[in-house]
Amino acid sequence: MTAAKTKSVKMNFSALYSYIINTNYRSLSGVMGIVISVGSLVCALIFWTKFAVSTKIMLILVALLFTVINPLMLAFKAFQQLKLSPSYKKPIDYTFTDDGITISQGDVSTTLTWKQICRLMLTKQMLAIYTSRIHAFVIPVSELGEDGPKILTSVVQFTSQYNPKLSNSLKRYQSGKGM
Repeated sequence: MTAAKTKSVKMNFSALYSYIINTNYRSLSGVMGIVISVGSLVCALIFWTKFAVSTKIMLILVALLFTVINPLMLAFKAFQQLKLSPSYKKPIDYTFTDDGITISQGDVSTTLTWKQICRLMLTKQMLAIYTSRIHAFVIPVSELGEDGPKILTSVVQFTSQYNPKLSNSLKRYQSGKGM
């Protein structure tokens, strides 16, 4: 990277929602919720004529619970968090250097060395940089601008010696082909 790249990032709804959905549905409980919803729907369709109206309603509600209702509730949660959380009111500055990432907002600043990063997840909307199993810095991909592919390649290559878990969408940046 040689020259430091600083990006001033303002969180947006699509990046935050993408992070929340990925966090909820990539866990065992999220997968089990989908299985229960699909199973309920299949059961309702197969035995539709054999069930009473109240049973049909319950099966439809369970089918909708993890596939429609929960994502809508998570969208509302993301919207509320974006509007009410003071940490999303001001932009966050990310400075990418050969030594790590400096994250600053106002007077508060912290530096992550590359070896502190244990997981990287990229979706179309966001890059999540995990420093623990549950703590992540979320950067909207749209905020990276033209430097996005270079920054992603640098982050993947600088962390590669520490073997962080990479999402499949980041694999192409390992060899530098993502630029």
